Amino acid sequence: MTTTSTPADTAVAGPETALDTAPEPDATEPAGPRPSLWRTGSYWAWLASDTGQALGSSLQFFLVPLLVVLVSGNAAAAGTVAALGLGGRLATTLLGGVLADRHDLRRLMILSGTLAGCVMLGLVAVVGLDLGLVALGALNLLAGVRAGLLGNASDAALKQVVPPSLLPTASSANQARDAAVSMGAPPLGGLLLGLGAVPALLTAAAAYLVSALGALVLRGDFRPAPANGKTSIRAEVGAGLAWLWQRSELRRVMVVALLLNLGLNAAIATLLYSLAGDGESPARIGLVSTALGLGMLAGALLAGPVVQRVPSGWVAMIGMSITGAAMAVLPLVPGFWATLAVLTVGTLGAPATNAAMFSYLMHQTPRAVLGRVMSATELVGAGATPLAPIIAGFGLSLIGLRGTLLVCAAICLLAVAAVLTSRALRTLPRPDAWAPAEE
Repeated sequence: MTTTSTPADTAVAGPETALDTAPEPDATEPAGPRPSLWRTGSYWAWLASDTGQALGSSLQFFLVPLLVVLVSGNAAAAGTVAALGLGGRLATTLLGGVLADRHDLRRLMILSGTLAGCVMLGLVAVVGLDLGLVALGALNLLAGVRAGLLGNASDAALKQVVPPSLLPTASSANQARDAAVSMGAPPLGGLLLGLGAVPALLTAAAAYLVSALGALVLRGDFRPAPANGKTSIRAEVGAGLAWLWQRSELRRVMVVALLLNLGLNAAIATLLYSLAGDGESPARIGLVSTALGLGMLAGALLAGPVVQRVPSGWVAMIGMSITGAAMAVLPLVPGFWATLAVLTVGTLGAPATNAAMFSYLMHQTPRAVLGRVMSATELVGAGATPLAPIIAGFGLSLIGLRGTLLVCAAICLLAVAAVLTSRALRTLPRPDAWAPAEE
């Protein structure tokens, strides 16, 4: 496919304005005192935009399957509609990386929030006019495509907003935000759904509108790197993946992310399925997610100072080792509450590890391929998601709870080994001593 005008191209094209091109003074390291994330004005605008996106997505993820059940009375239909959204996102994620590298990231963020809000308003119309299951499925597919094409623009823009040494701190703050949203969105969605489907969907639409408005006031230069002639989308995707493949330490980061996501998600799914099979109440089963959220939130609050003061290699090794040890102990732990305690402890080190590795990946990736590399990272992480329930379901049927948890622990320990055996990752210094990024 060659480079041609697309609806997305048209939406983001146009004359540059002073707001688009004004240099961001905080995006480079100053010569004076150590910069502060909280005194970086553009970070607050970016955070408002990204938080609106996170809240809207969480509410949408919670509400849409429930609305399908209310409309159709069929749980299988809810799963099908959810799968359509996930499939649309996965199918377009790499293309979204190309868009992020071709176009102004701020404009893509505005477009993303606006389109997501319109989809939510479309769902309001579907519910209000009783248009049925097919319309719900079509809109959720559209929502997934929007997320795949435009969802990575916000993450890629963070590199233009804060200086390199503050990327880990920003990532830690974002993970604390994500943990709070993941814990708060389901009860908020349930409360809103109790008032009616329309108020719940309008709240999600409002969150997406906040995302668009936050991006609208974002200052800085988010234009793409100069292009070297026209190339096909396939060639651009290949060039981004080839750049990533040439960096052995970044390849290792991708492997670690894949194994860790797969092992953790499979272990969580195994516990949830086992508790449900034992007839535990939904409230008790929900405490598993609460324990994970508390661990992530506490770890994220501690991660900010840790990632600035401790060499990134040590952060990764210690954080991964904590998670691996917890997963290894989990099959042997007796009782429900002890299991929750192990899960909470096991996730304490994850935010600091994620912040160090994710920020290093972002710092080392040139703007010219940043969108494609970020998309590939997301695709690897999301690609493991469908395998987790398969491991959990078949594992419980074939080898039981303890055996399945041991398999999950082995997968997590492979991720730990991938970090410990990589000299490049083990020896990463603190963020202020990272090697200069390629440009």
